[in-house]
Amino acid sequence: MINQESGNRKKLAGSSQEPAGIEIPRLLIVEWDARQRQSLAGVAGELGYHASTCPTAEEAKEMIQATAFTGVVFDSELYEQSMEDFVAWLQSLGGKKPYVIAVVEPGLAGGLSDLLSAGIDDALLKPLDPALFRLRLEVMEYRVNQRQERSREMARMRRAQGRYENLFLESPDAILVLKNRKGKVIGVNRAVKSVLGYDGKALLGKYMSLIFPDIFGRDGQATRGDVLSGATILQAVAYRRPDGGSSYLDIMMSTIPWDSGYAVMMVCRDVGNREGSENLRIQDSKDKALECFAGGVSGEFGDLLTSLGGNLSLLESAPFLNEEARETIARAQHACERGRELTLEIASLAGGMRAAKRKPLDLGCLVEKAVQFALFDFEGVRPIFRMQESLPLILGDAEQLHSVIGAVAKNSGEVLAKAAPGQGQLRVEISEVRLGSDSDLPLQPGLYLQLVFKDNGPGLSEVDLSRIFDPYFSGKDGGRGIGLSQAAAIIRSYSGHIEVRSKLGEGACFDIYLPANEDHAPPAPALDCNVKPMRVLVLDDEPHICAVLERALTRAGHDVFCAATGETALRAFEKAEDFGRPFDVLLFDLDIRGGMGGNETLARIRADHPEVRAIVTTGYVNDSVLMNYLEHGFCGVLTKPFRIDHLVSTVERLGRGNRG
Repeated sequence: MINQESGNRKKLAGSSQEPAGIEIPRLLIVEWDARQRQSLAGVAGELGYHASTCPTAEEAKEMIQATAFTGVVFDSELYEQSMEDFVAWLQSLGGKKPYVIAVVEPGLAGGLSDLLSAGIDDALLKPLDPALFRLRLEVMEYRVNQRQERSREMARMRRAQGRYENLFLESPDAILVLKNRKGKVIGVNRAVKSVLGYDGKALLGKYMSLIFPDIFGRDGQATRGDVLSGATILQAVAYRRPDGGSSYLDIMMSTIPWDSGYAVMMVCRDVGNREGSENLRIQDSKDKALECFAGGVSGEFGDLLTSLGGNLSLLESAPFLNEEARETIARAQHACERGRELTLEIASLAGGMRAAKRKPLDLGCLVEKAVQFALFDFEGVRPIFRMQESLPLILGDAEQLHSVIGAVAKNSGEVLAKAAPGQGQLRVEISEVRLGSDSDLPLQPGLYLQLVFKDNGPGLSEVDLSRIFDPYFSGKDGGRGIGLSQAAAIIRSYSGHIEVRSKLGEGACFDIYLPANEDHAPPAPALDCNVKPMRVLVLDDEPHICAVLERALTRAGHDVFCAATGETALRAFEKAEDFGRPFDVLLFDLDIRGGMGGNETLARIRADHPEVRAIVTTGYVNDSVLMNYLEHGFCGVLTKPFRIDHLVSTVERLGRGNRG
């Protein structure tokens, strides 16, 4: 709706091209007198309206069904020609009903009353004064603007209400609404089932003293005075679930307005795994301290052993030594050599054991030989190999990797020889895996070779599992675990990762990830059209977001057009189709201030182009469109804030899929 003065309207009405984001109001004049129709149309045209005319109510119905009109002006002389039915039909249009102005005879009081009760919005008396008609059209425009603004405000309120409802219902924390201090449950979300173990509906009307007797007394009153005074946080509250399980909860309670009084919102978060996370952080701190210590000690001991071994060699050539002295020196030199080996093992804990020059290696062949060699000493332990064909090579030192694989295989061999004599099996698998930025592993995205060592032994206890890579820890009496700790250090020096999974009675499984050398990977099929730049249409009303998206996608080699309104995006899409340069991907934000959002804009585009591929972006993670984006025609989701590498990869993946 235009909201300028009539002078500006007249210029706009005469313009051959509609300005961006401006809608010309349309007026339908239903008048049996042709001269009167033309007169009214002229006045409406001077105000900038697009005026259409017709002589009968039936023709008016057909025109309204075909075109959306801002207002309808009709002559009451058509009243006897089923005009009452026409007004009732207009009223049945509901939200699409235009503004209705009736032009009536001065003596038609009873008929005017009927029309007003039927749903007309305004009335004018005959003979019609052009100045008064002009004024009533301006009133109509003001009222229509107010009606549309109220409608948009209600839509925004409904959308905000839906988001808050989704935030409440889909929260991973259990949320309960309690009626005042007695703790009577009047509202719950879905997570109550997973966190507290209770069916949410079964809790409605119950008192929290049944679940938390230490917090809420048996009489329903809080047992602690500070529990419901303002916002209260209780940490690590011991909790027993109805199924007998136990855990710990962090509980936050605060008062919120509710009806004519107040209620208490209670948020419960399961933190039973926090102790385990804390242990991991402590272990990581210990590992870093150990690496620092190992680096310093290995350097100092390396110097000392070099000096000691050199002096022993000099002493060995002295002419005055007898046979017994020479044997003593030889034993001392042997001890020095063993000390050097231990120093190298300690240095590996600090990442100091790196290959001087790494070469492309066939890991499959190396693993098979190393495992067989490691299991020679363990009678009755059989290796079973399963390796993917055409594996890419890795860059590494054969001796180092041989020792790593040997340490893992020997660990399993020692357990199997004792626990399952004659029936021990060690399954060794190698496969290619590509890790993305969303991987849970502590590795950079890229191509890796995954080695899996799975035995059928007795498995590991939780204590042994947590210490398996600790230096000098071993499950054998008098043994030491320097082999596995050294293996883990070497794997880390390759920017790889090693981990163990096990349960008592189910064997142990070691997973090793080593970066593949993609330069020596099997040749990939030649790329054709996929390498061509794509055309991306961005809809976002934040200029700084548009600038970032345009810069990132342009740097990746793609053509980008940014639109701040849904109308502009529609025109850009249509022009691109007309020019024979259609967009490959649409990147639409859901919420656009003051106009069509991404969902409505995409719906209009898909009406004529159902094959278009679009990605939805939003900062509201609980938006109903985001949760069911496929049903709304979107092919992918980017939740703000998103990483640039994830943005580019998502756009390229969907865009290339759109090309035949």
